[in-house]
Amino acid sequence: MISKILIYVKDTNFLEEYRKVGISAFLFALEDYSVGYETYSLEEIEKIDVNNKYILINRMLNCNDIDKLKTILPNIKTINGIIYEDIGVYELVKSLNIDVELIYYQNHFGTNSSQINYWLNKVDSMFISNEITIEEIKEILAKTNKPLCVNLYGHNQVMYSRRLLLSNWSENFNIQYKNTNKITDIATKVGFIAHENKYGTVMYSEKIFNGKELLELPNIKFYYINTMFIDEKDIIEYLKDILRPLNNNEDNGFLERKTIYKLKGDK
Repeated sequence: MISKILIYVKDTNFLEEYRKVGISAFLFALEDYSVGYETYSLEEIEKIDVNNKYILINRMLNCNDIDKLKTILPNIKTINGIIYEDIGVYELVKSLNIDVELIYYQNHFGTNSSQINYWLNKVDSMFISNEITIEEIKEILAKTNKPLCVNLYGHNQVMYSRRLLLSNWSENFNIQYKNTNKITDIATKVGFIAHENKYGTVMYSEKIFNGKELLELPNIKFYYINTMFIDEKDIIEYLKDILRPLNNNEDNGFLERKTIYKLKGDK
């Protein structure tokens, strides 16, 4: 199971530690084209000495962004694949005839086999949504024609906005700005982590998602670990005992509960 893990790297000093526990696939967020992550330039990524290397492009792009990306992507030499959200990346890679794997990753899509199989005719793999149950995931895996990717461990993304929410909050209430902040909903007491860069704001769940029930499922290409906001030493300890029980800082998201909510209103 370790051999199928794809891990996001926010600190390259821990690459050797990851390799020692069996990790062989690594994800690096591309500078100026990612939100919610610490990023690297393509030149920096190309110099990193790992064999199975992927880049993340997860923000929504406009025409100028695509034009700039068109000058960057032809410089790919050691990259195995691109994990992307905006379909403009797909169109660009195909038009430039760049020979890399393409993995489609829309956080809140990938909820049914028909939709996924449509894209699997065009790309190498796709992420299944982290907002459906394990039974629904099993059904999708049984009906899709290529191995898929699932989130395994980390703070799951809840939302992404192009708005600079933390900057606006800081300016409006005249408080010190931080690009990462914890927020608790007053009504539900549910906690979130907000992370901002100049391209927008991403909200993550405060609880760490632990999807150990997904391990050993068939038809899996990658189990994804998002290390953002988690100490690398804690990640290493998790990898050494990946089937351990969940702790108080973790939950299994929606694997055992459907995302169906009834809005309350006046009677």
